[in-house]
Amino acid sequence: MYRRDYLMRLIEQTTEVLHKVMFARKNQSLQEALELLNQAMRQLLGLNSRLIHALSTKDLLALLSKDGHVDQGKVLALGDMLNARGAAQKESGHAAAAIKDGLKALDLLLTAREMDPRDELGGMFKERIDAALALANRASMPTDTMHKLVFYYEDCGQYAKSEDVLFHLLDELNEDEHLREEWITVLDEGIRMYERWRSVEEERLAAGNLSKTEVEDGLEELKNIKIKHATIRKNLNE
Repeated sequence: MYRRDYLMRLIEQTTEVLHKVMFARKNQSLQEALELLNQAMRQLLGLNSRLIHALSTKDLLALLSKDGHVDQGKVLALGDMLNARGAAQKESGHAAAAIKDGLKALDLLLTAREMDPRDELGGMFKERIDAALALANRASMPTDTMHKLVFYYEDCGQYAKSEDVLFHLLDELNEDEHLREEWITVLDEGIRMYERWRSVEEERLAAGNLSKTEVEDGLEELKNIKIKHATIRKNLNE
């Protein structure tokens, strides 16, 4: 009960800030909107936008933790603020800055969501992740963020999107010889994922825009890629 009261209070405070930011955006005052968000970040979270972008997601979550537990309320609040900042940047024609904010929010939210094993805040995370995805650009997305997105979509039952991101991730990793081991790991994860989907009811797959035939085709394709890769490595070692 205390946790929920605290969470709702923090979200209410954040919502008040976002309303002020929205007003500033309507008045075409980007600088005012950004300053309001920076002030709120400092007051509610003890952080500013420059520090947020300088820190890795791991370090950022450590700062948003107490006694080893991530403060999910602060994560959601920060996700809101980064998304609002990105939306303001996008509206003002600063596309690169908007993408940067969206990607930061996306990786933060995806990572923190994985730390909520009971998925008590699933709806709240989904709303903010969707907003971050609207700002982020897959072409600029780091592979580790893309990796998390594959399993996020699977958890949400968005199977076609999960498949799409998986193949995009494999293509990205395959372009860099230094990421070969990671490529193999993701390939194996993809095979296991398709094998899980074999047991998913046809109606659920269809709701996620995928069919049983597409699951079998995808599984066969990944297995063939793995066999081809193993054959090439074997020939190189002979």
